[in-house]
Amino acid sequence: MMNAKYRKLALLLGALMLGACGSDGKDGADGAPGTPGLPGEPGTPGQDYTKDPVTTSLTTNLEVLSYSLNEGSVSYEFEITDENDKLINGLQSAEAKIAALTSKGFINNRDGLNGGAATMSTEGAALEVLGDGHYRFTAPMPAVNTATEGLVWLRVGGANGSGIARSKALIVNKPEGVFSTTTESCYSCHVDYSVSPRRHASYVAEGMDGEVNFVEGCLVCHGSVSRSFEGGGYATNTLSKIGHINHQEFTKDFSVMNCSSCHTELTANINITGPGCIDCHNTGVTTPGDILPANGLDVRTMHASAAGITQLKALRTQYTVALSTPVSDGAGGWCSTITVTDADGAVVNISENYNAEASNEATAEEASYIAGKPIVYAGAYLHAYDKGGIVGRPGVRNSESKTDNPDGTRTVCYAAANISTGYENAGYMFSARVTFSTPGWKYYDENVRGQTNNRIRSHGYDGSMGVSFTAYSDVVNPADGSKISGFERRLNVKADSCTTCHNDGTAFHKNGAFDNGGQGCIACHGNGMARTSATYGPGFGPMIHSWHWGNGATVGEVEQNADGSWVQTNSANGASAINPAVSCVACHDGVVDLYAVPAQFILEPSSKMTSPITANCYACHTNESALNHMQQNGGEVSVDAVGEWFKTPTMESCATCHGEGKTFGIDKYHRF
Repeated sequence: MMNAKYRKLALLLGALMLGACGSDGKDGADGAPGTPGLPGEPGTPGQDYTKDPVTTSLTTNLEVLSYSLNEGSVSYEFEITDENDKLINGLQSAEAKIAALTSKGFINNRDGLNGGAATMSTEGAALEVLGDGHYRFTAPMPAVNTATEGLVWLRVGGANGSGIARSKALIVNKPEGVFSTTTESCYSCHVDYSVSPRRHASYVAEGMDGEVNFVEGCLVCHGSVSRSFEGGGYATNTLSKIGHINHQEFTKDFSVMNCSSCHTELTANINITGPGCIDCHNTGVTTPGDILPANGLDVRTMHASAAGITQLKALRTQYTVALSTPVSDGAGGWCSTITVTDADGAVVNISENYNAEASNEATAEEASYIAGKPIVYAGAYLHAYDKGGIVGRPGVRNSESKTDNPDGTRTVCYAAANISTGYENAGYMFSARVTFSTPGWKYYDENVRGQTNNRIRSHGYDGSMGVSFTAYSDVVNPADGSKISGFERRLNVKADSCTTCHNDGTAFHKNGAFDNGGQGCIACHGNGMARTSATYGPGFGPMIHSWHWGNGATVGEVEQNADGSWVQTNSANGASAINPAVSCVACHDGVVDLYAVPAQFILEPSSKMTSPITANCYACHTNESALNHMQQNGGEVSVDAVGEWFKTPTMESCATCHGEGKTFGIDKYHRF
């Protein structure tokens, strides 16, 4: 069977360049198209052959002209060029793989029972030179014949001492409509695995048209049947096992039961003894059963229902929380009223639905879910607001009064005696948080986690099976109560920035929420909440950067000693699978405009503060040279906060060189 494929793939870092291919035929005149070849015979593309061939390359571009599956072998005809589009002579190595599509899925068997793999060291392998840069590789594979269907893979170059770079892996052919997940699903979190710090990044494959074939490239080795089974595949870990089992090591709030995160369409296998299912449902089988057609059965909803994710998602769409404009109590105090409405706009009575035991810190840890009282938290905080950001919490924590009104709303007030001074020249506003519980709710999740300063929290910190809603009030002038503005916050993230990876549907931690791409988090992690030190990132943005890729990323992971005690591992968390320089697009909705960052400090504990751009950059770039560079250009880290610190202008000049479009713009070094 002969299959002709034509492509031009330039393997340049960070870019894919598709070049035109001429018609089948012999070499044309300089720069002219090729002439047609004989019927049934592949020709060579029409391109400029006046360039002298080379014998080394920094980049090897692979163009497959044709391939054929034969009885016991596969043959590829291809051409290779270097980074300057010059033909490459002297190729010494090529490798081929085929993962055959069987009733059990894709199998590339090392013993030659299905599919196969071959390199130059395989007996009978042959690499023929057909012309400058033009080769034919014949790879013996006993199980392959003209009727074989599956993933056809090729890679060339990289022989020791040859000076010819290894090309990218190429999926030469693939069947359609047989994959349970997609590259797009994987890349919604991994963004670009080819630059990942994790294993096998260089094996990310591309298709004949230059598109990324991440799933297909992985399946060539990590097929549907593990090597541990008789007649199994090339690798012990199947791709489904990597997805179902290995991803359970994800640090926080990722659930493999939320199948739709990866399986955007009906899954291909519903056989409980078949590939994929037996990763979790170990039935003791010695050989996986055949894949069965789904026939409309959507196992994704079954799993989500079992985990409670369906109910949590329903809660998210069922309620809305709002806050009234703050009003003075006439004696220097301030109040705002929380209103919860359902999908029909009817007011939900907070008092009647309130689980008082769960909301009381003294009894919350022992409290359990009560069906008739699903609300386990409903409170509000008084904030100071300036220059589009929350700059402090003048309302002293746990000093507020709460009054349940006859109409089902709840009013929260801070008396004058419980409002800290120093924010009189800022605006006042409230944030509210209301948490609904579902069956299985817990105040603490009982997981052991590390915290800053080498602390271990053994009883957990984050609740489970709850959904939180956040609301922000208008901003008023504390001098006369007049409205200054609505609540606005400069956001550079998307609505699903957090929940794409943190997919289990619950409140992220304790009563916090993932509302609107993390906007719910800034009630506690705003510019003025003094949450942590600069190296771990004060403020929302620096905190996210640090806890994913900076010093904070090494805090949460813990391991248990033989004596039962727990210690921090100092190893990076689940985000370490993503290269931070290319993953900005996973969270950011466009390039960050450094000129738009307010010249306003971010508060830290112990009355310290850090300038905002420096706080964000230093969260990841923590070495001394980077810090010195920031400080020499106006950045300040952990300096003393004096008086109305939020009115003190910063002196950062970062945007001058690192603004978008500049020679050293952040968009040149980070993929947005």
